[in-house]
Amino acid sequence: MGSSNTPARSTETLPPIRSPRLILRPFLPSDFEQVHAYSSDPEVVKFMQWGPNTEEQTRQFMETCFANQKEEPRLTYDFAVVMADTAEFVGSVSLRLGKKDSMIGDIGYCYSRQAWGKGYASEAAEAVIRFAFDHLGLQKVGATCDPLNFGSAKVLQKAGMKLEGFLRKHINMKGKWRDTLLFGCAKQDIEQNLAELNLCQRRLSPGEPKAQPLKEFEEVTVTHLTELFAGGSLDKISMKAGALISAHTHVLEESAFIISGRLQSGEDDKQKIYEQGSIVYTPGAVRQGPHLALTDVELLIMRNGPIGEFE
Repeated sequence: MGSSNTPARSTETLPPIRSPRLILRPFLPSDFEQVHAYSSDPEVVKFMQWGPNTEEQTRQFMETCFANQKEEPRLTYDFAVVMADTAEFVGSVSLRLGKKDSMIGDIGYCYSRQAWGKGYASEAAEAVIRFAFDHLGLQKVGATCDPLNFGSAKVLQKAGMKLEGFLRKHINMKGKWRDTLLFGCAKQDIEQNLAELNLCQRRLSPGEPKAQPLKEFEEVTVTHLTELFAGGSLDKISMKAGALISAHTHVLEESAFIISGRLQSGEDDKQKIYEQGSIVYTPGAVRQGPHLALTDVELLIMRNGPIGEFE
């Protein structure tokens, strides 16, 4: 697919999207039996707002897909996902734009149980995301996922997305209000997201990364361990006795575990002293500090969201 700086969303016939093992093509009337087989499977649609489908509901879905192919301008792209070598039907994936000239789209997908665990869903999702960026000129693609749908969460990450949000009781699923995870990927980030992908459990040792001095605060060093939610991080902070970190406010919440030493925090009559073993929790958008090390201090800092402003 060639790249474009402007969206190309006419009803012109699009060539199939190809990935190493798959072909993503428009739906055909002959796909009905395969589509109904998985859309009527209770286990497949466990985390969907719809289903299990009756035959009539599956027909209505396919009729909607055929109608979407004739939209002008095109706002919805529905693809049947088939094996490149055998043409075997394995599932479907869609890309939806909210409105005309939108630069943001959302993907959704559904696959037969026989296709699970083989990487087809993430391969097809990445192909559609790249189609959105390269062919349609979109800036960002998002997706939603039930927090307990671990397989889908892995699919989205392997396709180049990162977790960006958590919404409580946001979707009514078969009569029950459920939480929702929000995933997303901006065009400029997909290559880095894929390069940094690591879904394996791993040990994070404060002794392995190198401690870096904080130029803003004397006698304070930080050892970065890993990233956390929404640009946050898990860090080990070391403060020499007498070191001071000025008052500051972070965007989201932060928790600090006092590994060793004694730390004074706050000003005037609000000063508190935290000993080894203390956990200090600060909600987002709440001013904290200044922090003064009464002895040599080591902290484990768990901060969600980006670093805020220091005074």
